[in-house]
Amino acid sequence: QDFGTVKGFSITYDLRRVSNFTVNANYTLQFADGTGSNATSQRGLGNRGNVRSLFPLANDERHRVNLVLDYRTPNDKSRPVLLRNLGGNIQASAVSGRPYTATQVPSILGGSGIEGALNGARQPATFTVNAQISKDFTLNSGGYVNVYFRISNLLDRRNVLDVYTATGSPEDPGFLQSALGQDQLRSLSDGTRPLDSFLASYQWRLLNPDFFTLPRRMFVGAVFSL
Repeated sequence: QDFGTVKGFSITYDLRRVSNFTVNANYTLQFADGTGSNATSQRGLGNRGNVRSLFPLANDERHRVNLVLDYRTPNDKSRPVLLRNLGGNIQASAVSGRPYTATQVPSILGGSGIEGALNGARQPATFTVNAQISKDFTLNSGGYVNVYFRISNLLDRRNVLDVYTATGSPEDPGFLQSALGQDQLRSLSDGTRPLDSFLASYQWRLLNPDFFTLPRRMFVGAVFSL
């Protein structure tokens, strides 16, 4: 009996090719609410009956802005060969942060005890720019080949995709600063295991690559059409 509803609207602006330029801009506002983001969202609530309270779903992106700028030269024989059928485009996307449930007590890699409402906190917004340059070459057989050079995450931004729920940080769950963490550090100091090795290994484990977008990447390729 779980359900979710998505309400919102989208505005799109398209500029057909003028002076070799085209522009596509889009803004979307949405409100995604429901009784649960997955099949286990209401686990443990059975003793209170079928709770029908709505809260933001995990995929709720309140604001999204997309912009595509494209430039392409025509197949004009008055131009040098290298400047014919040459094009480039830039794609930019800005998205508000998705919701998550904040917790009160940090643990080694998470947290416990809900603070505030379910999915009442928000991750940081993301901003990504991709770019591509391409050129068409005509083949003697009548087909053509498109050679391209593409850069993903042009600005090499470290966009955050997930955070530790007790601190809202993608790098530190706050465990070592908590009372439980201090107790564990004292236990290690008084024991036989080296404290420095534990701290180094713990820092390695905290840097989760899934919490961030991929860094700048470059691709070179060709598409044949015969």
